[in-house]
Amino acid sequence: MNSTVPYTFELAVLKYPEYVNDLISVIVPIYNTKELYLREALDSIIAQTFENWEAILVNDGSTDEIIEQICAEYAKKDPRFKYVYKDNEGTNLARKTGLEHSRGEFIASLDSDDIFCPQFLEKMFAKIKGGNNDFVFCNFDGLGKIKPPIVIMQKFSENKLENCRNVRNYSSGVANKLIKRSIYAKVLFPNTYIVFGEDLIQNLSILYHSKNVDFVTDRLYIYRTDSITSGSLTFNTISKEKRYIQRVTYTIAAYLIMNQFFGSDEAEKSLADENNFGNFADYFLLDKKTIAHYNIGYAENFMPAFVRGLKKTEGINFKERLRKMALILACKGFPLSFRVLRKMRNILK
Repeated sequence: MNSTVPYTFELAVLKYPEYVNDLISVIVPIYNTKELYLREALDSIIAQTFENWEAILVNDGSTDEIIEQICAEYAKKDPRFKYVYKDNEGTNLARKTGLEHSRGEFIASLDSDDIFCPQFLEKMFAKIKGGNNDFVFCNFDGLGKIKPPIVIMQKFSENKLENCRNVRNYSSGVANKLIKRSIYAKVLFPNTYIVFGEDLIQNLSILYHSKNVDFVTDRLYIYRTDSITSGSLTFNTISKEKRYIQRVTYTIAAYLIMNQFFGSDEAEKSLADENNFGNFADYFLLDKKTIAHYNIGYAENFMPAFVRGLKKTEGINFKERLRKMALILACKGFPLSFRVLRKMRNILK
């Protein structure tokens, strides 16, 4: 990437370039997770019916000292647990650190407040090996009042662009997946702090490099659906302004990944279409002071790209889009920038 974009992308630098056959590396990013939830997560790894695993516990700069104590306790109890500390940079780069310290032929991920069902690794391993798949994914279950919807396996296309445009068909998360190390090592990680949509960014690279994909219908991954934990870098727990920043950061990352894989024409069309990523307009709803404060910059470079995308995307009514943008601003408490909307209108003419 050149200097006209807000940040660059990196591949993981593998500490152990040679993998161990049939070993599954479970990456667990941790940030200030409640003790009860973290213990339940780690206990669910120990309880796996498949025993050939290692777990890389990545402490993403937690301020709660109990995190390090718990990780040390589990590493002492079971040498398959490996503990890594890093400065706080978000889940995205914590997973990258975990990958760099992994040795397994296959990579799994577990959020530190979620739970594996006992047969998660066993059934996922059987499916990925049985079909020589690049990755497999399964259904979620929910720990709480809200049940995640059933995921239905969509036909995996030979067309890489089609798969990436339909990334949500393969579930937005990486935690319900088992991925070949050779595929996951090709993931492009944005070198920036991302909270919102970080899994989707990784999945774009995973889908692009994969040829064979399969699905386990069982609900093997348990997600906490109705609790905001102290450890979750949950989008809903941050201020309105920061929510916008995170949506913007994610959207730029998705745009740049699509641009690198498929070129600017397809990237612009995909990101102007609400059915795909749908947040690109948010970039232009921030005033210059906010953009400068969060050091995300380059609004002038991305505005023409978004407008070109609107031109290319069928069924987009530009006046309706402007109205929606104004409503979003009003609901979120941001001042409406007529200068920005006027400039976009002029570019579209």
